[in-house]
Amino acid sequence: MHRNRTAGRLLPWAFVLTLGLVALTTGRAQPPDPKNPPPAAAVDKTGALVVPLGGLVSFDPKLEFPPTDILISREDVLGVRLDPNNPKILLLTGKAAGISQLTIVQKGLPQLKYDVLVQPDLALLRNLIKRTVPTASVDVQPGIGNVIVLSGYVTSPQDADIIARLANSAVGGAAANVINAIQVGGVQQVEIDVVIASVDRTQLRSRGFDFAAPGRGSLSFSSLVSGLLGAQTGGLAAPTFSGDSNLQVAVVPNRFFGALRALRTEGVAKFLAEPRVVTQTGRPAFFRAGGQQAILSATSGITGPGVTLVPFGTELEVVPIVYGNGMIWLDINPRITAVSQGLGITVNGAASPGFTEQSVRSTVLLESGQTFAIGGLIQNSVNASSSKVPLLGDLPFIGTGFSRVDHTIRESELVILVTPRLVHPMDPCQAPKRLPGQETRTPDDYELFLENVLEAPRGQRKVWNGKCYNAPYKSDPTLGKYPCGPNGTCLPGNAAGALINPMPQGGYQTGRAMPAPTTMPAVSAPPAVLPSAGASIPMPVAEVPATPPTTLPPISGVPVGTPEPVPVTLPPLPPLGGAPLPPQ
Repeated sequence: MHRNRTAGRLLPWAFVLTLGLVALTTGRAQPPDPKNPPPAAAVDKTGALVVPLGGLVSFDPKLEFPPTDILISREDVLGVRLDPNNPKILLLTGKAAGISQLTIVQKGLPQLKYDVLVQPDLALLRNLIKRTVPTASVDVQPGIGNVIVLSGYVTSPQDADIIARLANSAVGGAAANVINAIQVGGVQQVEIDVVIASVDRTQLRSRGFDFAAPGRGSLSFSSLVSGLLGAQTGGLAAPTFSGDSNLQVAVVPNRFFGALRALRTEGVAKFLAEPRVVTQTGRPAFFRAGGQQAILSATSGITGPGVTLVPFGTELEVVPIVYGNGMIWLDINPRITAVSQGLGITVNGAASPGFTEQSVRSTVLLESGQTFAIGGLIQNSVNASSSKVPLLGDLPFIGTGFSRVDHTIRESELVILVTPRLVHPMDPCQAPKRLPGQETRTPDDYELFLENVLEAPRGQRKVWNGKCYNAPYKSDPTLGKYPCGPNGTCLPGNAAGALINPMPQGGYQTGRAMPAPTTMPAVSAPPAVLPSAGASIPMPVAEVPATPPTTLPPISGVPVGTPEPVPVTLPPLPPLGGAPLPPQ
């Protein structure tokens, strides 16, 4: 009983003593483990010691005796202490990025001075980059102060972004301390093809009928609902016809006037735009083909209303990013605007136009050469109106003369296609020989005033070739090469400039008629034998003279004798072009 009570009294004091020992040991620097010593300090090209920021390295200056004093020029950058296991070895700690000077003092010996460079742990960063992005070939070099320089190549922009983030974390998250000189390998030029196709169809049906019967006295009767006849100024005055009527009737003796409008109007408007732009991966591109329209704005001083320029036309804004697997990420915004006076407004007599706009903003991911429809629209609208006289306009058939009907149907279709492609620069031999506008020339006075030619093909032209008239297009040097065949090959035409005509086999021939092939008669001859050496070869003549035989050395597998040449008689051949053969 007494022993347990004493142990209970000593237990709190033992706990307090344990906490004090733990705090004392944690506050004091722990000596390095002899089994796992810290790595040795590296030396750069200038001979300075390299200490990683926040790391611990050992430095052996090869001292004969333990140092009596250690001096540090910047204690905020570098920390130094002796190794407890070996007093001749120093333990260096990097506190902040920078340069410091270390001076070691020994009794009776000259001082030793070393330059120490404290920088981020580049070896750890290199290993981390190698493990995270194994396909990258990136080199990490120290800069001035807490700055590192990245250089090398990666296969995709995603890998470059990962490496840049790792480097930012190595310098404490400061992106300004990382100089990124990494280049992305492979094809990085992207061509974006956009097709915008729009079709608007309208159908308008309108019907109206007005009549007027002035009468002979002061009594007159008329219906002017459709506005096809002008108002009468007096009872005996004849009404005026409007230009909107397509059928007008007037009976002069009876003084009757009628105007009818029965029209069906159909309209089609097609629009096709194909903007193309080439840019580098990760870089925005902008394309515009159009102009700027002046619209009214706020008052500008005493000169009246101000003017603001608003761009219109075909615009394309895109940002492509090429992934390592060949996929292309696109943030694309095509836009088409056009000036529309119908959408404008008029304020105090000053008119300002409006604009029609077709645009889309989208983000897609596709491969090179693939096509996506990123936008589409099918819109149908019907607008119908009727104006009529009460009661009279509701009567069947008779109400036609007291009413007006307008019926409008509008259909709109729109589709936007986008196709990205990885492209390379053209070889010099692939560059076009003639750019737009360079394939024609300005017409001379004869061509302009007498032939009404606004553009003439390049090349020398002779208007009259003897008694024949040569059109301007015949002076083009490419006349005989185009049109091309279905297989993409273009062959020149004949000397007269005739066009190329297709052949049944799919090829192309000139416009001239080809001569019929000459059929050679069959020649029967005895079995061929090996002629003697020095013998003349039989020619296609009436007779071949005999030649003295000569014995040749035997050839393996072929019996050789001394046969006499057999004269062969051939029919005469048709004459050939060129000089005759010399006599044998």
